[in-house]
Amino acid sequence: MLYWQLPMKELHDLGLVHAGDVESFYPRVRDRADIAVLRDKKTGVIFLNTTEHMDVSHYGALKGGSYWGGTDRRKALELYKEDDERRAAQFGALIKGKDFIDIGCGTGGLLDRIKDSAKSAAGVEPQNYAREELEKLGYPMYRLSTDVPSGSFDVAGLFHVFEHFTEPLKTLREAKDILRPGGAVVLEVPHARDVLLKLEAFRAFTLWSEHLILHTKDSLATYLEAAGFKDVRIEGFQRYPLSNHIGWLVDGSPGGQKRHTAFDTSTPAYAQLLQETDQTDTLIAFAIK
Repeated sequence: MLYWQLPMKELHDLGLVHAGDVESFYPRVRDRADIAVLRDKKTGVIFLNTTEHMDVSHYGALKGGSYWGGTDRRKALELYKEDDERRAAQFGALIKGKDFIDIGCGTGGLLDRIKDSAKSAAGVEPQNYAREELEKLGYPMYRLSTDVPSGSFDVAGLFHVFEHFTEPLKTLREAKDILRPGGAVVLEVPHARDVLLKLEAFRAFTLWSEHLILHTKDSLATYLEAAGFKDVRIEGFQRYPLSNHIGWLVDGSPGGQKRHTAFDTSTPAYAQLLQETDQTDTLIAFAIK
């Protein structure tokens, strides 16, 4: 069966996918009609029925800043400004005074924001344009995690990149090798239990050929522990406000945070409810080497 491919074989070997519990979750991804989405009924892990379409060369070949929604780095950074600023504030204390590497750093917005407080800031990015632009700015850059010297960083970040890996366990072990003893890794990933995944319109919009696995708290912890990390801690986090969810419920489309802003006074209570019921759109994991 197709799901014995990596990373689906890993999911099976780690006890996160069971042959008798796999069900169809959605008949296709948004950008390809020939790829279906599956889910394990017991664990809740969501995954594609094939990964043959994806490898690291896919990202290296992407042109300019278009992958991030802008024609160049400057315009792409504008679109991700909110997330970059939020991560710099949220993880700033962890990174301050440390040698930090952002694995899958994209156009480097987080590097720009923490470079003055970190001891050093570097990135891993297979996309040629982004990597070359960041090299021009003086950031030490690597194409792959395996290019990074062992034991050379204190903190590694993987922000919405882990779900893209065709060999996730191997890549986590590579990230661990990059760290010094006692070093920390922080991961941010889409959540397989996102409440919006109950909506047909949202499934059609968000399920994508590049997102090979959507994790639960248990599956993310299992991967980190299998890679040899300890003191694993995972939290639910809600990136999008209540107005975004109102947009999906009322209009069946994204961008509700621009159309229904009056609802956002209730966002903190709503986000707390989603955290308590394990239905946030994002998971954040911390672990120590």
